[in-house]
Amino acid sequence: MSERTPTPPGPGRHMLAVALLAAAGACTEALPTVERDDLVRSGLATEVILEYDEFASSARVYGGYGRPSDLGAGFVAHDFGSRGEGGGGGQVGLEASSLLRFGRYPRSAQVLDTTGTNVPDTMLTFTHGHLVMRFDSLSSVHNDKPVEIVAQAVTEPWDGRTATWEYAIDSVGHRELWSVPGGGAVEEIGSSTWDPETGDSVKIRVDSARIAAWADTTDYSRGVLVSSTTPGVRLRVVAGLLRLETIPSVNPDTIVQVPSSTENRTFIFAPVPRPPLKTLRVGGVPAWRTVMELDIPSVLNRPDELCDIVGCPVEITADHVSFAALRFTTRPGVRSFAPSDTLPLDLRSVLAPDFLPKSPLGPSRSGPFGTLVPDVWFQAPAGEIVELPVTGLVRDLLRGETVDGDPVSKTIAVLSAFEPLSVEYMSFDGPTSLAAPTLRIVLNFSLGDET
Repeated sequence: MSERTPTPPGPGRHMLAVALLAAAGACTEALPTVERDDLVRSGLATEVILEYDEFASSARVYGGYGRPSDLGAGFVAHDFGSRGEGGGGGQVGLEASSLLRFGRYPRSAQVLDTTGTNVPDTMLTFTHGHLVMRFDSLSSVHNDKPVEIVAQAVTEPWDGRTATWEYAIDSVGHRELWSVPGGGAVEEIGSSTWDPETGDSVKIRVDSARIAAWADTTDYSRGVLVSSTTPGVRLRVVAGLLRLETIPSVNPDTIVQVPSSTENRTFIFAPVPRPPLKTLRVGGVPAWRTVMELDIPSVLNRPDELCDIVGCPVEITADHVSFAALRFTTRPGVRSFAPSDTLPLDLRSVLAPDFLPKSPLGPSRSGPFGTLVPDVWFQAPAGEIVELPVTGLVRDLLRGETVDGDPVSKTIAVLSAFEPLSVEYMSFDGPTSLAAPTLRIVLNFSLGDET
């Protein structure tokens, strides 16, 4: 749960509907503002805000989790986020292109013969095709203006899982550079203008020669590179399809459209973000995680209202904690990778800290869809506080073990609830900032407590 309830994004934004249902009905932590007997019992209830140095240490950021190909979607961007977008400037803008490779063409189709009967046809002749690109208009940045989309044929072998802006193949033991960064030598297919006011898709014609060339599934250079020539845009690609036009042998006077399968779908981009020096980062692709060590104090000398009643120092046990949450303050970050959609934040225990950054993680502490953070919270000047519930974890750390008697790790990872999810990432103030992470704890003391 965050400090204030995020405004739900519009329909069509990724993971929205199920996430809102989860937030409404599947939360495992409670907010201290609700009236519940198990949260604020009779006696003294007080809130304590611990500064970073009082409960945590060794914050660091790890990257490299997942690949763009894991998203099952893609991005298209041109000169997005540069200073003085559209004309360049001191800060390099984001360039991104989607890469698609289509699979074996259909060998048969159900068509109408000359009598009007629907029959199977196994002798298909493909005349041409159409590349159809569908965009998420709500989580894309395009200023509501028409965008020129360009399709080019790839001519160099590439790997659908590991291709990057620099490398056509970047697998273990095998790396091959593109002849030209960003997709190598390409051949023009066509272009079309996508107008977000008229729909979410754009269609580009592919001629018969290209359709025939792509039929060779042993050719690992086959594929299409989709990009844009319109500066200042970043589009989220929902789907890329190839629709084939065929003349049925049973009815040569008609043309039938059949879909081709998509074998590989990924995207390549530049520049690649560098690791942060003083801030914390979560999300992106490959994904970033923030890791820190927790050391929850078991003795407090504040607040005054607590000391005046029970005396200080006061020992804190797991039974005193009715609510706890880690608090992070949002930062604007680099605009090229700034969120344009609500993103889910999660927190998990690091089960084997010695094996970081490859350590296994424990179950989610934020529910199945994480804590939803609105994209507007990262717009300048930012400075919004996001709360990640950690009540159970704080109780376990004070107890020294879980309620089942299992060991509890003091190392935690803050990450995207779905990883990777987007090229966008979240930025937060680091430990040396005036808005460093804090820990909010609501404590309950019954009248009979002895300290």
